[in-house]
Order: sequence, then structure tokens, then C-alpha cells
Amino acid sequence: MQKDQRLLDLAALLLKAAEPVSWREIQEQFPEDYGGKGEAAIRKFERDKADLLELGIPVRYASGDEDLPAGYLIDRDEFYLPDLKLPPEDLALLYLAGSAALATGAFPYARDLAHALNKLSFAARAPGASEAAAVAARRLGEDDGAGPAVAPTVEELSRAIALKKRVRLAYLGAERRERTEREVDPYGLFQRGGAWFLVGWCHLRRDLRTFHVSRIESLTVNPSAPRTPDFQPRKDFSLADHATREAWEYAVHAPVRCRARLEPPVSAEVLASFGPRARVREDGGATLVEVDATNGEGFLRHVLALGDRAELLAPKALRERARAVLERLAEELA
Repeated sequence: MQKDQRLLDLAALLLKAAEPVSWREIQEQFPEDYGGKGEAAIRKFERDKADLLELGIPVRYASGDEDLPAGYLIDRDEFYLPDLKLPPEDLALLYLAGSAALATGAFPYARDLAHALNKLSFAARAPGASEAAAVAARRLGEDDGAGPAVAPTVEELSRAIALKKRVRLAYLGAERRERTEREVDPYGLFQRGGAWFLVGWCHLRRDLRTFHVSRIESLTVNPSAPRTPDFQPRKDFSLADHATREAWEYAVHAPVRCRARLEPPVSAEVLASFGPRARVREDGGATLVEVDATNGEGFLRHVLALGDRAELLAPKALRERARAVLERLAEELA
């Protein structure tokens, strides 16, 4: 029997049992794996117990008493999560958020999410919710989980993060479009604006870096000593700090002061889009916004996305790049 199947069957046996399962009963259920005599069968069983524990399934031995025999069991109170007992309004919000994530087509573990939405719909009693979840699940079944290439990359990175395994990746830079090979200690993943980002220690740059997952062209997880961590994250690392950074605050180059001019009317939403660290002042009816950027390309894209009411003023090199982008766009539309 394959190891994965054996672990699943062992967990199912212990979960279904009404009382602790003796070692002899386990041997009878798994004669090919634990049926042998001597220490070899016991060592194999102990390794499987350790593997289940790593998966969050605690198998323990109960010595027995007057009411129950001695044997192995999985404590249901430790294994199963308690019911959330959320009000219908909160359940509906959870369902909406999950549906939006699934609709992106790039969410990892999409099949699991579809099944979770199906269960959540029954708890929320939302009209049509269960049907929507069922449709999503069928679509996943039809394409066998196929989706944008970023989804399996995110899944593989999430496993590397959990096991603290170093990864080697080929990355296409945003500014110069250069392909570089890098070894990275992956610290965490976050999603923003529909895109996934990896934060980790880049051995090439000798610093923390944020990587756009869609620009990772190839990824290899260190296969040696799979149970042994390759690194420990820095004690001062905070994924939340990186996830709340603006696109132009990702560490790509040395800090550069960037300035943009916004023609009136300027809405509060537009000003807020520059983040809490932007410096804003009025200038002859217009609004000047200044930021310290370590990723000029990110600031350029943000300003261009605001349309003809926004003008990039500085630095000169970034302004010239903006002009070139607009001229090329005009030629394509002509």
C-alpha cells in the first residue's frame, strides 16, 4: 500500500472506532504494513504516527481503564475544529469573500475552497448559494483543477514556507525584464489587487525582497533533507508590514523621490490610493503628491492608471519612460 493511502486509512480507522484500537487490531487491518513480527513493524507504525502528527492528526495511546481497553485513538476534540457559530450575516460575508477568491481562477487549493463554499452555503441558508458552489465544484471537476500557472506555484511555495525549505527560482524582473536565477528563503505569501506576492530572503541581493509570483518562470524546492528546515525567518519579520506596502515601496532599487501632479477635481479615493506615507500639498489649484519609491516602475504604473488628470513630474528618467509608454500606446491606437 502506498504511504499516503496507508496514512489516510489509519486515520480513518482510528477516527471511526468507538473505543481505543489495540496494536493487534491495527496489525490485522494492515497485515502488509504492520503485520510482521519484531521491531520493524513497530518502527514503521511509529514513523507513520509522527507523519500524522505533522499533518495535524494527533494519535495517542490510551492505557485503558475499567470502561475502555488499552489502545490507540485520535481525540476528536483535538482533531475537529469547533463550529464557528457565526450569525447568518457573517456567514454570508464569508461566502461572498470565498466566491470572489474562487472567481479569480488563480486561488490555490481551489478545489478545497469550492467544497468549503458548498458546506458554508448550507450553514448560511443563502438562496441559490449551494447551487453556485456546486457549479464551481463541477467546473473544477471538468478541468481537473487546471487554471492559471500561478495557482500551482502558490501551492508549492506555501508548502515550502510551511516546511521552511529554500527555493531556487528563475525570476523575470519588472524594470529591465532581465531573467535571474535566485535562491530564496520563502517567508510568506500575500495577495493584493488580485495578484500573489512572495516575500523572502534573496541570497542574490542579500536582503528581503518581494517577488511577483506571476513573474516566477520556474521554481524548485530544495529536495534534500525534506523534514529539516533550511532557515529560520528573521525575528523582526512581519508579513503584514510587507502586505500593506504600496507597489512602489517594494525593494527593487535605492530610494528615489517621485512626484506626480493631479488636476482637479481630486477625489478622496484617489488621494488614499497613494497610501499613508505620501506627502500631499496644493499647488495652484492642482495637487502634488510626493513619495519615496524603491520601485519606480510601480509608481509609474499607478500614475498612468489614473488617466490624463495625472502627470508624472519626477524623477526625469521615470517621466521620460512615462512619455515613451504613452507615445507607444498612441501609435498602437492610431
